[in-house]
Amino acid sequence: MPSQATNSSGPNLTNINYAGRMLVRYGLAFLVFLMVGRVLLNAFVAYWKATHPEPPPPPTVGFGILPNLQFPPQDEADKPASYTLEMPFGIREVTDRAKVFLVTKSSANLLADDRVKQIASNYGFIFAPELIADQTYRFTKNTPLDMSFEISAVDFTFSMESNFLSRPDLLTTSGRLPEEFEAIDRVRKFAGTGSLLEADIATGSGQVTFLRSIGGELKTAFSLSDANFLQIDLNRSPIDQVYKVYTSDPQRGIISAKLSAAFSGNNSIVEMNYYYRRVDYLNFETYPLRSARSAWNLVQSGEAYVIGGENLQEAVVREFELAYYDSFEEQKYLQPIYVFKGDNNFFAMVPAIDPNYLSRSATR
Repeated sequence: MPSQATNSSGPNLTNINYAGRMLVRYGLAFLVFLMVGRVLLNAFVAYWKATHPEPPPPPTVGFGILPNLQFPPQDEADKPASYTLEMPFGIREVTDRAKVFLVTKSSANLLADDRVKQIASNYGFIFAPELIADQTYRFTKNTPLDMSFEISAVDFTFSMESNFLSRPDLLTTSGRLPEEFEAIDRVRKFAGTGSLLEADIATGSGQVTFLRSIGGELKTAFSLSDANFLQIDLNRSPIDQVYKVYTSDPQRGIISAKLSAAFSGNNSIVEMNYYYRRVDYLNFETYPLRSARSAWNLVQSGEAYVIGGENLQEAVVREFELAYYDSFEEQKYLQPIYVFKGDNNFFAMVPAIDPNYLSRSATR
C-alpha cells in the first residue's frame, strides 16, 4: 500500500516562536508609544491651559450701582499746572477687578447713650455731658489738662482736644517721649481702653511724626530728641495683605493722636481723632475696574483728587498702586482707588471702579 504524505496545516514550534517574538516586539513598541504619547499629551494639555486659561467668572457686582467716593472739596489752585510720569516701565495694569466691602451701617439705639457715657468714663470724663448737636455729646474735664471730648452716639467716632499748646510748662518737662513702637502701642491701648480697638487697626500700620512747638504752633522736628510731642497715625491693615488703605490725607490715619512727654500712660495723649468705622470683610462683591491708563488720563486732565499740589508748577509722578479709600466721613462701602505718588509728598487719587458702575460719572 503506497505511503501517504502528512500535510499538517496546524502551527508548528517555529511559527509559534516567531509569532511570540513579534508579539513581544510590537507589544513593547506599543507600550512605549502609549507612555511617550501620554507624556506628550499631558505636556500639550498643560501648555494649552497655560496659554489659553479659562476666563474667570464675571464680577459679581452684587451691591448694584455704587455711590461716588466723596473726596473733600478742592480748589483748582491746589493742583499742579502739569504732570509728568517718571516710571521706568510706565503704568501697568494691576488687575481688571477688585473687591468692594460693606461698611457696617451705624444707627442710634436705646443703649447708645449708656455706651457713650461708658466710653467717656473710661477716658476719665465722668461729668454729665451737654448735647451739642443731634446725637453728638460733649464731655469736659480739667485734669491733667483742660480737655473736651465730643462723641457721636450713632457711630462712636470722637474728637478729644486739650489746651496743650497754651501750656509752655509742658515744654520744660523732664519726661521722655517714647520710642516709635512704644508710642504706636500706647495709642492702640488708649483706643482699647474705650473698647474701640478693632483687629484691622491692631494689626495695621502706624506712622510717627516728630513735632516741636515753636511760638505756639507745631512744626515738624528732625528727630525724637528734638521733639516736644509725637503725632501717631493708625490705619487699617492692607486689604488681602496687599492693598494699602488711605484717608484723604495720606499723612493722617483714620485714628490720629498727639502725645506729650509731660504725662504718662493714657494721660500722655493730649489730642485724638477717632474716625474708624467697622468694615464687614466677609460681606463683599467684586467690581470691574477702569484701566490704569484712563486713571492717569484723569490725573493729567486735572480731574483727580490731589494732595500736596499747592504751588507746584509740575508734579513728577514716580509710583502707582491700587489701594482703598477710607473716608473721615461715613461711607457705605470701602472702595478701591488708584494712587499716584510723586516728589515732595505729592499724591493723586482716582476712583478705580469702572464708571459704568458708579451712580454719577463725576470722573469720566
